[in-house]
Amino acid sequence: MPDLRVLFVGDTWKGSFARALREALDGQPSVLLDEIDRDHYLPPYRSLVLRAANRLLRGMQVAELEKEIRGRLEKQVPDVLMVYKGWGVRRTILEQAKAAGALVVNVFPDCSPHAHGRALRHAMGAYDLVISTKPFHPAAWRRIYGYSNPCVFVPHGYNPAVHYFADPPTCQELDVVIAATWRPEYHALVQSFALQNRDLPLRVAVAGAGWQRRHRDFPPTWQFIPSVTGRQYGEFLRSGRIAIAPVQREVVIAGIRQPGDEDTTRTYELAAAHCFMLHQRTAYVQTIFDESREVPMWDDATELAALVRYYLPRDDERRAMATAAHARAVPDYSVSNRAKRVLEHIRAALVTRDAVPA
Repeated sequence: MPDLRVLFVGDTWKGSFARALREALDGQPSVLLDEIDRDHYLPPYRSLVLRAANRLLRGMQVAELEKEIRGRLEKQVPDVLMVYKGWGVRRTILEQAKAAGALVVNVFPDCSPHAHGRALRHAMGAYDLVISTKPFHPAAWRRIYGYSNPCVFVPHGYNPAVHYFADPPTCQELDVVIAATWRPEYHALVQSFALQNRDLPLRVAVAGAGWQRRHRDFPPTWQFIPSVTGRQYGEFLRSGRIAIAPVQREVVIAGIRQPGDEDTTRTYELAAAHCFMLHQRTAYVQTIFDESREVPMWDDATELAALVRYYLPRDDERRAMATAAHARAVPDYSVSNRAKRVLEHIRAALVTRDAVPA
């Protein structure tokens, strides 16, 4: 019988880590889960007109979301109010949930809690527990970000229902694929990569928001497509002989440099999808994949270009490494396993809280 009642607030679009985590928690026999779809109240429009309208309506949208949370709390106080990322959930509603008796937990997937506005920055310190997907957050939680509440690390993972493919791809019409939202540092990286491989007739496709309107900065034969999600995301990545996995190594918040990614969700999704990937080198990724047998790594565009030149004609070597990375990731790096670790941290936090005299 379930012994842990959880109210989960987060995104529900297919392919999101929030949805995968919610589904994994819901699949645990000890958990009785209720949910609030954040996107229903704070829709993530792409149109400039609708995004402008969103900004005008934001205060009312946030109020509606908090009203729904408050209504659920009044109906039956859960053991845990779990908020994914936390955008749109202000400190006041967290304090009300804590006063009602709920353990308030944030699952934070981004580089910096300072990067998403004053309200989220202020609210983050009110959580009883922050479960971050960034390996550097626990040690930096007070020193860099100024918070005194507990922060623990549970990595991202792949969603078996979305990203897992049992067999290697059989048809790969592209040489190189990249799936990542456009960023200036990614733009510079890919431009340099293109320049260094200008003598190769590479078949390249890039998927993600922001790339299409900048396609003129790249070879005319390259393909640029919008973001792909769900199973189409995996199918796209499997269509390339080589998948490139960059990370954002640094973020700048109000002119101050802060640490960036050590890994991303695609670190695990690519392996689960049986993709051969070239991953940007980080100290953390070196601990979860073998660089010589599973996932070759690179520091800059020059090393990346050299790796592409080396591995592109070596089909057997690529397949062997993709298979080894797949075996490493499946099932250990699944969201289902990550959910079990999340629950371990939550149960420990509940024991600690209940041991403190009122």
